[in-house]
Amino acid sequence: MNCMKQIFRTIVCVFLLSANAFGGNKMKSTYLYEKEDIKKAASLPPQTFKISGGLFGSYRNVSLFPVPFDNAVGSNDMGNAVTIISFPKGKIDYDRYFRNAADDMSGSGEFVSQTAKDILGYGQVRRFLLFDFKNRLHREYRIVFSITQSIQKIALADSELKRFLFEIESEKRNAKDPFDVNKSLQLIDLSDDKHEVIKEVFKPAGTIWITTNDRVILWEFDRKKLHVYDMNMEPAHHHLEDVVKKYKDQIDFSRIYIHPHLPFAILNGIDGSICVSWHKDRSSVPHYVLSDGGNYSFSPDGKWVTYKTSDIGKKAQTYLMPISEKYPHYLGSPILLADTYFDEGKFAWTTNPTGFVGSRLDKIYHWDLENRDFPEKGTMSFHDYIVKNDLEKLTREKKQGLGNKH
Repeated sequence: MNCMKQIFRTIVCVFLLSANAFGGNKMKSTYLYEKEDIKKAASLPPQTFKISGGLFGSYRNVSLFPVPFDNAVGSNDMGNAVTIISFPKGKIDYDRYFRNAADDMSGSGEFVSQTAKDILGYGQVRRFLLFDFKNRLHREYRIVFSITQSIQKIALADSELKRFLFEIESEKRNAKDPFDVNKSLQLIDLSDDKHEVIKEVFKPAGTIWITTNDRVILWEFDRKKLHVYDMNMEPAHHHLEDVVKKYKDQIDFSRIYIHPHLPFAILNGIDGSICVSWHKDRSSVPHYVLSDGGNYSFSPDGKWVTYKTSDIGKKAQTYLMPISEKYPHYLGSPILLADTYFDEGKFAWTTNPTGFVGSRLDKIYHWDLENRDFPEKGTMSFHDYIVKNDLEKLTREKKQGLGNKH
């Protein structure tokens, strides 16, 4: 049943993306970076490691998630433990924690995309496992008990209070259609041995949700309604709300990616990706960025964003874009990372140094985005070097209004 639901959700997702065509006063599809620009993109090769161990000599397609350790990511697919995968001096190390602390800890799950000091957690169907590295403690919470309920998504609401936001799916009683379900967001306190539901908010059908800093944003893409809450699930406001209201007849989208620090977001729909800003000194007019980008992921420091190409019938690739306020629309020219892609739950960012890590088949791919050799090393960071040279190139080509005389 769960497998059928996953297949159905995939079909629905494709349909919704197709249905969200830009109509009415449709914006002209001129992209900041056209396909011809992407074909000429520079490349940044990874360090590639074969994953050792496993029943048949190597683990495959291991899950990855952020962890409260420097230069590392985590996995729960390498034995019945939390495995910390680190990259010291260009090598790879595996350290296992909480081995056999609970039954069936492996098998992927719903991962929390934000990190918190000393703790991490993930959900599996109806339970949530919380690990405290400082005190070497773990707790197992049965978030829902009925077999008709399951955890769909999790986000961190308050690390100090150990509060998390759970999306819960509940099958309707006596429903003839197995996909006839209710969904809700539950703010749950996990500071004690037993969990406590602080507040519950109904999630309408055809709605996605994200968290950003101190806000929870729900987007009903069929009705074009944006709902904003604070981390206590009380009604609040976000500047994206104003932009969407102003341009809702010109743009359609089914995915939202909000930058962690700068005042802009990437909105993704069938016609591609759109950049919108609410900076007081910049135009709020939406701009198309790419025609075939998706699965965007911002680095924790906000200096980079990765994305996957999504052209139907073509091999998906992974790209990286630098981010800076020096760009007219914050986003720099794409850089090819790999001629492959990483599924949701199969990639994560490292901190100190900032790096991107992906898992596919029996390999782990790692890009250190700080400790690299480049011509002006010692006078500036790798990020600043990329931005400097990219802006010079865009100015020479008179792209995005750069290099034009006024």
